[in-house]
Amino acid sequence: MSDIISIGLSGLAAAQLGLQTSGENISNASTTGYTLETPVYAEASGQYTSSGYVGGGVNTVTVQRAYSQYLTTELNNAQSSSSSMSAAYQLASQLNNLVGSPTSGIASAMTTFFSGLQTVSNDPSNLSTRQTAMSDATALADQINALGQQYDQLRSSVNTQITSTVASINQYSTQIAKLNSEINAASASGQSPNQLLDQRDTAVSNLSQLVGVQVVSNSSGYNVFIGNGQPLVVGSQNFSLSTQASPTDPSELSVAYQGLSSSSSSAQVMSDTAFSGGTLGGIMQFRDQMLDPSEQQLGAIATSFAAQVNSQNALGIDLSGNTGGALFSVGSPTVVASSKNTGTESVTASLVDPTAASSDSYALSYASGTYTLTDTTSNTVVGTATPGTSTSATIGNFNFTLSGTPATGDTFSVQGTRGALDSFAVATSDPSAIAAAAPVLASASSSNTGSATITQGSVTAGYTVPSTATTLTYTASGSTGSLAGFATGSTVTVAVPGSSTSTTYTIGTGTGDVTSIPYDPSTGATITVANSTSGNLNNVSFTISGTPSTNDTFTIGSNTTGTKDGRNALALSNLTSSTSMSGGTTLTGAYANYVDGIGNSTSSLNASNTAQASLVSQITTQQQSVSGVNLDEEASNLLQYQQLYQANSKVIQTAASLFQTLLGIFQ
Repeated sequence: MSDIISIGLSGLAAAQLGLQTSGENISNASTTGYTLETPVYAEASGQYTSSGYVGGGVNTVTVQRAYSQYLTTELNNAQSSSSSMSAAYQLASQLNNLVGSPTSGIASAMTTFFSGLQTVSNDPSNLSTRQTAMSDATALADQINALGQQYDQLRSSVNTQITSTVASINQYSTQIAKLNSEINAASASGQSPNQLLDQRDTAVSNLSQLVGVQVVSNSSGYNVFIGNGQPLVVGSQNFSLSTQASPTDPSELSVAYQGLSSSSSSAQVMSDTAFSGGTLGGIMQFRDQMLDPSEQQLGAIATSFAAQVNSQNALGIDLSGNTGGALFSVGSPTVVASSKNTGTESVTASLVDPTAASSDSYALSYASGTYTLTDTTSNTVVGTATPGTSTSATIGNFNFTLSGTPATGDTFSVQGTRGALDSFAVATSDPSAIAAAAPVLASASSSNTGSATITQGSVTAGYTVPSTATTLTYTASGSTGSLAGFATGSTVTVAVPGSSTSTTYTIGTGTGDVTSIPYDPSTGATITVANSTSGNLNNVSFTISGTPSTNDTFTIGSNTTGTKDGRNALALSNLTSSTSMSGGTTLTGAYANYVDGIGNSTSSLNASNTAQASLVSQITTQQQSVSGVNLDEEASNLLQYQQLYQANSKVIQTAASLFQTLLGIFQ
């Protein structure tokens, strides 16, 4: 009878455990990270009798998790990528909203400024129109500064998110290491602590959403690695991350590998590219691929704009009769010495041609007397310089000023235009500083008998217009003729309007020199005069067209009626269509490209984010089909275990009844 009762009791215990397990599954159906549990039964060992082996009931071997390592790993990887895309897209959306549309904001302020200069060119002596133009300049500078401040705020937000994310990563790594230890201790009894295993898998899942990880399972538990193989968790030990100022840009935070808390070694800065997944990877991706490049791109536009306006204003005469000065100012390129440098050298930089400012980032390195400039955006070498004892070096579009003693291996980060937005400003508020007048005035003599006309003339950088005018005299010779009167030593370039070729003549008495230049009345000519000798006409151009008569004269001299002349103001306003920007685009076109680029990148991130979220949903469904709780199934299991419990109770009841019957025989 005891055998029957034992068998019934084992079945009763098995049914009770089944009821408990199903109840546990049902109560945790909505618990995040819970894995379906299933009791595993095995037949108890039989007992030999002369009639054969008689079973001993049922044993409960274990309570097993319905766990798929493959699906869990796939889901963690998908969640890591999704978190990365989501973080990058959210930040990109903020940037996209910040810059606005291609035709508003800075583009609109530029257009308004150039329109104001157009108005000045129509009435250059009117102080009111000049003041309006200067107000437009101030408004443009304020817009650029405001956008620079918004970039600074967004970068500060990125730094805050990096700090917060690194702190959370350290918390989860500590938790996983602790759970490894607890699981090893609890497993010593031979049974798996399912609740602790679920907690550890949940911690790994949460960690993978913060940073891309590789998980290796062994006898000591989960070993977790990040980046290029740096351990984050090894058994019961966890390794920490920290943040510190970037060695190439103090305004940004880098993530450093701290190692064990007991380690005395200094933290090692990790490359941003080491973080390819999770929220941290998405933040790094946004900063490196969108935030920094777009600010540098807009900084290049602002730098080129200021340089073009200042250069053109320097080719004119202001209302006081002086050569035009700068209307805008922009800070110099930023050069940051690496924290690993062992030399004492400091480096500053300026742009050789700020109108062609690049939006790329650069690195200047020193080795054995030679400086090498590398474009880190395209990873190409720009050039080298060996200055020797000189304190300056020119490489690419940069002039470097050197001071101190360098050491081989020293490097410097060079940002040509990143600081342009914050440093952009109007250089003067004086409306008379607009150099509206051209410094040269060419005219045909009123006594000329021919039909030839001459333009008022224009100048280029380095021009000289002496107070004594240059007089050119025409002499006819058949169907053509010649112009004489150029100063000895002048280089005169003659181009036929509409032609891409030109002819250059040297005025003098030496071999190959001429005393006059040919002029064909049927085509006309654009003439450029250059002369390096002080006091002579230099870098001045004008166009003669029509047919002059012999002895007709043309004078080219300084403009003494500047208050009525708006030619240079007109040239300033025409910069809106200038293609001096790097890449052959206009200023407004470059701004439109800048805005469109951010918009396109944001749209691309949105599409990738949506696709990755869909993939996470699909893998989650697959994983839940294996590890999730099906309430209908559990309801069926409850009924089955209830019936099993009742049946085993009947077995025990029957055995007890038989035992009572047996006792009754002997009474």
